[in-house]
Amino acid sequence: MPKYGPYHRVSSTSQTDEDAAKIVASSELWGKPPRGSDIPQPQAYDGPLPPDRIGIEFWTDVAPHKGSPPGQVRWVPGDPGVVRIDDDYAKIAIVVTKNTHPRPR
Repeated sequence: MPKYGPYHRVSSTSQTDEDAAKIVASSELWGKPPRGSDIPQPQAYDGPLPPDRIGIEFWTDVAPHKGSPPGQVRWVPGDPGVVRIDDDYAKIAIVVTKNTHPRPR
């Protein structure tokens, strides 16, 4: 079992059922730059997926960035294990332990 986690992402307009299926299939969490930044960063919430929420829960061997906001985690290119794909995306390897999204059609 990876050593960092659990973390989670919840269903939203930017985290669709199709996105969750891609995350599960690839075992990768991708991210774009957050508002106010030009650095792509995979992001998630700290802790397990709440039982009343639709989303994914995961663990990773990649340590979150030390400057992450309270209750959130981010992985920043340049930190060990964070891969920058191009100017738009970065990714980390993950192990999904829960997926409550419906299967995409």
